[in-house]
Amino acid sequence: MASSTGSANDESGTPSARRPRVVLPAWLDHFNRTDLKVLFRCWTAAWVATLLIFITPVLHRIGIATFFGALVLYIVPPAGILFVYLLASLSLLAGMCLGWAWGLLTMKAALAARPASQTQARLLALVHQAAAQAQQSGRSVATVAQELVHDGFMLDARVTVVFYVMICVFVYAMARLRVANNKFILAQIFSTIIADLFLLFGPTLPSFTASLAEVLVEPGAIGVGLGAACCLLFFPQSTSYAVLTKMEQLLRLGRAPLECTVSRLDGDALSLSHLIETKAKIIGTLKAIDPLLAFLPLDFSRGRWNADDVRSLQQPVRKALLATLSLLEYHLARIHSDQNAERLEATDASPPNSSAPEKRDRAVGHHQLQASAEMMHAFRSPEEEAIRERTRQALRHSTIPLLQASSGALDVVAESVRVVNSRRWIGAASQAEIDQQAARAEHTLDALRTTRASSLAATTEALIESHSEMFDAEGWFVNTGLGGAHALRGIVIGMVIEERILAVAQATEGLLDQIQWLLRNRTKTRLWIPSHLQYALSWLSSGSVATPMAESAGTTAVDPEELEQQQQQQTAEAERLLRISRGYGTPQRSRLTRGIIAGFHWLFNPAGMYALRLVVVTIATAIPSALPHTAGFYYREKGIWGVITAQTTLVVYMADFTFSLGSRAAGTVIGGVLGMVAWYIGSGLGPGNAYGLGAITAAMTAVLMWWRIFLPPAFTPSTIMSGVTFVLVVGFSYDDGHTQQYGLPGRGYTAFYKRLVTVLLGFLAAFVVQLFPRPPSATRHICHTLSGTVRTLSDHYALVLSHWARADPSHPLATVADRITLELAETLLSLTGPIALLRLEMSIGPFHRRTLQQTQSLCGNMNQALGRLLLLSTTLPLDLQSRFQHTVGLNDDFIVGEIMAVLGVIEQALKAGVALPERLPTPLVKRCVEAWQREHRVAELSKDLVRDENYRRYCVALSSYLKFLAAVDELVLVLKGGLGEAHVVDRGEDYDMV
Repeated sequence: MASSTGSANDESGTPSARRPRVVLPAWLDHFNRTDLKVLFRCWTAAWVATLLIFITPVLHRIGIATFFGALVLYIVPPAGILFVYLLASLSLLAGMCLGWAWGLLTMKAALAARPASQTQARLLALVHQAAAQAQQSGRSVATVAQELVHDGFMLDARVTVVFYVMICVFVYAMARLRVANNKFILAQIFSTIIADLFLLFGPTLPSFTASLAEVLVEPGAIGVGLGAACCLLFFPQSTSYAVLTKMEQLLRLGRAPLECTVSRLDGDALSLSHLIETKAKIIGTLKAIDPLLAFLPLDFSRGRWNADDVRSLQQPVRKALLATLSLLEYHLARIHSDQNAERLEATDASPPNSSAPEKRDRAVGHHQLQASAEMMHAFRSPEEEAIRERTRQALRHSTIPLLQASSGALDVVAESVRVVNSRRWIGAASQAEIDQQAARAEHTLDALRTTRASSLAATTEALIESHSEMFDAEGWFVNTGLGGAHALRGIVIGMVIEERILAVAQATEGLLDQIQWLLRNRTKTRLWIPSHLQYALSWLSSGSVATPMAESAGTTAVDPEELEQQQQQQTAEAERLLRISRGYGTPQRSRLTRGIIAGFHWLFNPAGMYALRLVVVTIATAIPSALPHTAGFYYREKGIWGVITAQTTLVVYMADFTFSLGSRAAGTVIGGVLGMVAWYIGSGLGPGNAYGLGAITAAMTAVLMWWRIFLPPAFTPSTIMSGVTFVLVVGFSYDDGHTQQYGLPGRGYTAFYKRLVTVLLGFLAAFVVQLFPRPPSATRHICHTLSGTVRTLSDHYALVLSHWARADPSHPLATVADRITLELAETLLSLTGPIALLRLEMSIGPFHRRTLQQTQSLCGNMNQALGRLLLLSTTLPLDLQSRFQHTVGLNDDFIVGEIMAVLGVIEQALKAGVALPERLPTPLVKRCVEAWQREHRVAELSKDLVRDENYRRYCVALSSYLKFLAAVDELVLVLKGGLGEAHVVDRGEDYDMV
């Protein structure tokens, strides 16, 4: 976080030399004002809700489930902005009320299934039985009658069947709703919990009881009210405040790629792990803003900037960060390229001939690696390092000032956001401070423009001067042949780096200009009210828009099938607009056949299987409550918690389930131990001391809430289970000594181990149902999503071929190209979480997590390269587009056919998991070079072209096209390494002939 690093770094971003900063783990590094405010707010709400358990009048008024209010606050803590919390809480309450309403309908229908005469006869028998037992035991008739009811005295098969049928229909419908739209996750969870009350206790009740769900709904509503009050009273946050805070963090992170570039130009080696970590932080923060932006039209805040002003910064900030990420991607690509070169050198160094047994044991992809090694050997020259060093020196003096100016500009923007965003109510920034910041932004903008102009001329001349021996007196390139073309590598790479640095500066200028306009024109602090209330309905009905509520519910992975559907929906408009053709499909089946197939798919797709599994596990864990011999035991041992545990542990995919099961078990044990410790410290061996328990739970709540808020989202189920078990142990233990209730689980250790046993039984039931008849594999659906991504990339490649070197100013490609590239990039980025969880999935498929990670990364490289080519097809002059087309053979039917064939083989391999053929038209980079050799063999370049801005973008096109081909080549090797090779062609050239 920005606040945690500001004290340890000086203005230049270098660590302070006075005292090294102690680096804490990420989940502990939250000792700053902002995070402590959030912790105080959540701790206050949860602790006050826990205190209600120890206030005797409140406990008697609400009931033994008074602890449910604190339990709700551990599931949905008031850690974010008020509106998001209210939305999540209202979703929770709506789900509870919906479950209550359906339960009442179910109870009416179920009790009507038994004739009234039989009901009266059974009630009369209950009175006689209770009176007889009360006379023998000396207890009251009402108490004995209540025990008989809970022991199943009133059970009837007809009533039970109606209860089970209607409640299971409701559970199934809510499960399907949850998977279809993730905004209803909390509604589904709590509506199912309320429905469980009617399922487990409804069949045993002698008459219609409308207040059955009140035991949980009332404390739940109290918990929501406490959370809302704390969210409003203690350090409230508006949506615009949260978005601007994230933007400030993002802008400060955006300086890291620029500083890495400066270090690289200075000759320092870059750390691959640091680059990857920086990229992950930038992308993670960029993605974290998206759910908050969805709430900006509904924002209620006080400040200088309204929701539209904040949203106007979204695109400039995004462009600036994507430009810096492009620089970061270049460094990653260079490191990756060097590693591949070392691998190819090792391949080239192997003996040319080998014995027959060795040939059979050779590495997968040997044929392609050998061809790539031969090409690299042809390019290799003794001046390799000298060329790279000259290019670095040429760029060093001319681009470092521009990089430093861009980094300073980002810092000015971040500081401007901080000044406007902080102290909105008390001690707000004065107009003089705002004017001073606006003047600073204007001065920085002018300096950046001047530096960019001077750097542009200086860099170009430095590149020409450092490669002056390659040009004759008239400024034309003098070397010919393949070696001569390779000599241009340094100057071409220099122009590519220069273009990326200039793109960063240009995007930063646009961002500074927008900030300066806002600082100059928004001079008053005022109260801003929502301006687009109708937006709430469209946001609620859309299942594809991001939402912060999924994290509150403990969801840790994204549905890969949903990602594939989103990808298809996102590209549909672009495809229609650009007239992209996917070809001609097979003849349509009859309407009846299509309906049957669609119905089967709807029932048994991952969402349908999840809903069916939820129904099965509900019946399996609830059935003992409907049997006369086990109903009493089930009620006394609180079997409802086993049902709830089994239901909430089930998820759509096996990888998420495995992690969820382990983390929930650990959370249960930790929370139970803390609950026992708190009970015995606060009460000793007594019935429970309200003051002692109030004090110790204050400390324990702070620890548990810290974990709940600051641990990574993947551990959300574990932290929720810790808080829930802690509250249950303390609450039931106190209830045991202060209320008269049949079936309380005991105190301290007894309450804990009974809770642990029910949870473990719920885990066991969920495990069996999740595993059989077939585990829902996330690997399979991720592979299908990646296969669809490759198919989309093939369409984008065809789009490049269709529109390259064609003058059509009215064509919408210029406005759509960037969008379709970003949408596909977001789809690939969304797979990061599900792929990371595959290490926990028990899968018998051929794909390994590392293979899918590499495939995801290479698809991202292909998408980035094709996206840049799509943009250049609309901006690069036609003469240079034609030159590029002839140079690389872009429209050569043989080359296009080979690339399409390889992409098709990759798509099918990802979908079916089959080995790739040994002999493919790869490496495609070598094919491209061979095509150039056939057509040209002469590199055409002059000093005037180097000075031409458009030629620099022509070099970017060359670099992007070669990057695309290299990514396809590497993806073939990755898939061969994971799936193997088939159809091996053995020509005997590697054998020693006897």
